[in-house]
Amino acid sequence: MSNNGPKPFSKVIIISIGFMTVMTIGIFVVMSTWVQNCSSRYSETVEILNNFADLAENDIQAILSEDGTKYGTAYTYLQDLYILNDQYQSMKQYNQTHPGNYTQQDFDDVAIEFTSKMRSLIFVVQSTWVYKYGVQQLNVDVANNYTYRGEEYFFIINKWYKTFSPYEEIDSDLKKYVNTSFFQSGDILELPEIKFDKWTYYLYNNLSILEFIGTNNAINFLNSHLGDINLILVNLSLSVTSDYINGYVYLSERTAGIIQDYNNTLITLALAGVLLGFSASFDNKKYRKITMILGLITLFLSIIYFISASGTLSSFADFEATQILKSIEFQFY
Repeated sequence: MSNNGPKPFSKVIIISIGFMTVMTIGIFVVMSTWVQNCSSRYSETVEILNNFADLAENDIQAILSEDGTKYGTAYTYLQDLYILNDQYQSMKQYNQTHPGNYTQQDFDDVAIEFTSKMRSLIFVVQSTWVYKYGVQQLNVDVANNYTYRGEEYFFIINKWYKTFSPYEEIDSDLKKYVNTSFFQSGDILELPEIKFDKWTYYLYNNLSILEFIGTNNAINFLNSHLGDINLILVNLSLSVTSDYINGYVYLSERTAGIIQDYNNTLITLALAGVLLGFSASFDNKKYRKITMILGLITLFLSIIYFISASGTLSSFADFEATQILKSIEFQFY
């Protein structure tokens, strides 16, 4: 009896150990060839994107700070021009009731100051990043009314030929003086004003602009990681970049959960193997049976962990393909 008794137990133990061996090998293969690699590259992607976003934010702020200062200077010049225009018109009106009070030299002095400030304003605007980007990359200038994508005065308004403010038109005689001055010098005649709010919006919402202007710290950093990530910058905003970072953080957390479930599976498999091994060492049928039942329960628990990990792995792969990679291209080598 004692020789025939253990045979059913032995079969259960052999089958269980064989099953556990296959599961263990499968888990190690899946974890080493896919999950661990995914977890590692997601963490690396998050780090790269975070660094890029920080550098891009700094580059944008530097551009806006420099252009903002120049915008303020140009706007001050513009207000001075309106004041001089008002002064010129007031002088003309006063001469109508008090003929000869202001001489032509008086008018010329105002016109000279007006022209000088106008040239200074043009110089300041043309030294900005927004002007350089518009002219050099978008091919917009005073000749085509700064038209881009069918919209006139996209980043810059030319106030010389059109009124864009509550102020009156520039006095006709003052315009003639300025026209003559610019014609004689051969300079392009315009009265530019930066649409700073729109420039700010486009900087934050089209990071490809940073490829052409500024310190290029973000672009240089990205180029140094082309082997790890290929990020399409056209129409990519900082807010969307933040969404991608959050998405890859989520993916990293999902892979961490999968790894934890697989580790739990391995632990319970090992415990089940120990319990089943102990059960074979007992001569007492009661102890053998109890230990084997505990081993099988532990084995069942490991199967639950395994199913959970595998189910998460399957849905996770679908999520990665349809949610994160649909709008942004990442290439890993």
